[in-house]
Amino acid sequence: MTTSAPVRVEPAEEPILRIEALEKSFGSTVVLRGVSLEVRLGEVLCIIGPSGSGKSTMLRCINYLERPSAGRIYVDGQLIGARLERGRLVELSANELAAQRQQIGMVFQSFNLFPHMTALGNVMEAPIRVKMEPKAEVERRARELLVRVGLADKADAFPVQLSGGQQQRVAIARALAMRPKLMLFDEPTSALDPEIVGEVLDVMRGLATDGMTMVVVTHEMGFAREVSDRVVFMDGGVIVESGSPDQVLVHPSHPRTRQFLSRITGAEVADQVEEHAAPSARGGG
Repeated sequence: MTTSAPVRVEPAEEPILRIEALEKSFGSTVVLRGVSLEVRLGEVLCIIGPSGSGKSTMLRCINYLERPSAGRIYVDGQLIGARLERGRLVELSANELAAQRQQIGMVFQSFNLFPHMTALGNVMEAPIRVKMEPKAEVERRARELLVRVGLADKADAFPVQLSGGQQQRVAIARALAMRPKLMLFDEPTSALDPEIVGEVLDVMRGLATDGMTMVVVTHEMGFAREVSDRVVFMDGGVIVESGSPDQVLVHPSHPRTRQFLSRITGAEVADQVEEHAAPSARGGG
């Protein structure tokens, strides 16, 4: 008896994330210049671009770790960071903002695990402390998530006892424990040794197959080409080009995109595609 490979659920038509004319400045330094973007429910969007192009800042604005200078961000139809009262925007309180952030999971370059807690404890902490969920139910779900990320046997291990790839997988499980509607990944493999990058990307492939909505800032071009529904190239705080992986990564139309890719592609990208190749998350074989 043979089993077929998992089939990727196609993204829905309606957007789960909508960004309208987003701007962000730090003093006199303008980082984002009127960025507008939509991400559909179940879509995997990969964002590429040179350092300083505004990619990470945009992610941090989505969950209000950075306050936008202008523009609006909506997640599942809800305005992030503020509400409209009598025609004007009123900033949310800290408690209201914390409640909004529960629907947005974020995985950073650094793992940020609590060093005094086991892997299981790290995954359980937020649902118990923030959402006040029953401990027994949270533990059951946390153990299931550790199985999902391939770390069932590391539940009682402390971060210092885990490799970088294992710590990052715990961080992914921790974000998933809050049952987010949207997952944000900010260069999740950039701090990892090359030989363990694949184990984190495999977990992310599984999330894509399961239909998780993901926005991924990445330099892993092979992963972006294989898993994403759409690729966005950013430079100078704006979206320069957006389209399917083949359109942007193989046949880019904008000179700046071609210039960027020419510096990191060729044999390098061919190696990445081969190194991280797996049965397609789209189920196409």
